[in-house]
Amino acid sequence: MLRELVIAAAVAGTALAVAPSAAADEPHGPFPGDPPGMSYEAYLSAPCYQWDRFAFGRGPGGEPLLCRWIPGQSPIGMDRPPEGVGFWVLSPKIYGVQAVGSPCPGSQAAAQSPDGLPMLCLGAQGWQPGSMHSGDWGNGNDFYPAS
Repeated sequence: MLRELVIAAAVAGTALAVAPSAAADEPHGPFPGDPPGMSYEAYLSAPCYQWDRFAFGRGPGGEPLLCRWIPGQSPIGMDRPPEGVGFWVLSPKIYGVQAVGSPCPGSQAAAQSPDGLPMLCLGAQGWQPGSMHSGDWGNGNDFYPAS
């Protein structure tokens, strides 16, 4: 009896060890309100290659991310982006595709314009294409309109 129990436990342990497990970083599907063009394979601080349009992504845990160029984050200390390389940064909650100037829920809200530009909620101004950047010396935030 003990022999059969040991064999059954060994077989069960082997089956569990070789069975595929659900990894935390597997790509996941869209969340409600995700705009078109989202990347579901984004990782915070990892390189990204499209920060002008369709720049939103989701990290392994579903956190909203935005592809941006961050001055001084280059491996060689450049103060401007090398051709085509940015980095995934945290984004406010994403509210899908919105029209420029339409009402928005308040601060800490992001959306995408119909033509793919990232937008922020600027209170009474509504949704505006652009993004926040760290101020001089990292001591504040400045809104940069999309170009």
